[in-house]
Amino acid sequence: MKTLIATTLAGLMALPALAQDMPETEFNVVGSIGGLSMYTDKELPFWTEQVPADTGGKITANVKPFTELGFKGGEIFRLVSNGTLQMATTVLAYNSGEVPMNESVDLVGVIGSVEELAAAVESWRSSYAEFLETEHNIKLLGFGTYQAQVIYCRDEFTSLADLKGRKVRASGASQQAFVNHLGGSPLSIAFAEVQPALASGVVDCAITGALSGYKAKWNESARFISPMPVNFGLAAQLANLDWWNGLDASVQDYLTTSLRGLETSIFELAATETATGLACNTSGPCSEGDTAGMTLVPMTEADDALRAEAVKAAILPEFADRCGADCVATWNETIGQTLGMTIE
Repeated sequence: MKTLIATTLAGLMALPALAQDMPETEFNVVGSIGGLSMYTDKELPFWTEQVPADTGGKITANVKPFTELGFKGGEIFRLVSNGTLQMATTVLAYNSGEVPMNESVDLVGVIGSVEELAAAVESWRSSYAEFLETEHNIKLLGFGTYQAQVIYCRDEFTSLADLKGRKVRASGASQQAFVNHLGGSPLSIAFAEVQPALASGVVDCAITGALSGYKAKWNESARFISPMPVNFGLAAQLANLDWWNGLDASVQDYLTTSLRGLETSIFELAATETATGLACNTSGPCSEGDTAGMTLVPMTEADDALRAEAVKAAILPEFADRCGADCVATWNETIGQTLGMTIE
């Protein structure tokens, strides 16, 4: 992480001179979930304050979160690929059913911290970028992540085994495989629709970020929360490749460098937000508002064993089946080598 920050800062020092000969450029950006910190604290000020300041107003980005544009999330990747959208941020798991490679770094139960996630992302970056360009006409410009994804439930539970028979909102193929392994019924529901689904009993439990769920007021209906990191909600900054290739080289250089800086700042923020979210949802202290008074369900040795069993018996084998031999080979050579794991 320190090396990445130093490299990013060195690149940013060259930006003022670069902007002098930059043509005026305007484009649209679809941001991540409106109301959550990755968008409000990082993406929005980046596009509306930092970019104009860095470029002397040469670059104008019209940015809106996908949740304000009528999108559900899963279509964003496709719309960037086909050129309907110029640039967007999307959680990669949203599209993992269609593109299994997208979930490579964020499989359930495999990564335990934001720092570990950053290292795995770095090992995978170049392979994934090549895959996106050759297979999906997409330019990879950076990543972002939410805090640890945790389990919220309406009714009492004391262990992961208690999720058997419950309807659980799960985002992405890996979370769905995890819920299935526990004996639950995974449901795919857009983030903005989860709180009413919890309130009405359409779902019994749901998985999202520890702080994301707090800000979305899931605690108004869900009264029990597990601190166990399920996965992290990795997102990517993507651009349509044809559109990207039509930009002036100075604009490309600026965006390439500055978006890596945005990535670093998002990861730094996410590293603090799991503890903040759990504290705000339970008894505090909470820097984000009133404490929600949820009951924290401590993780047990049995839970840890059940998660490990799920990874070995369901998560990795099902990912291998979905993704194919070439994808597994890439995973083993990059992410697996970083984590000390191998998919057989």
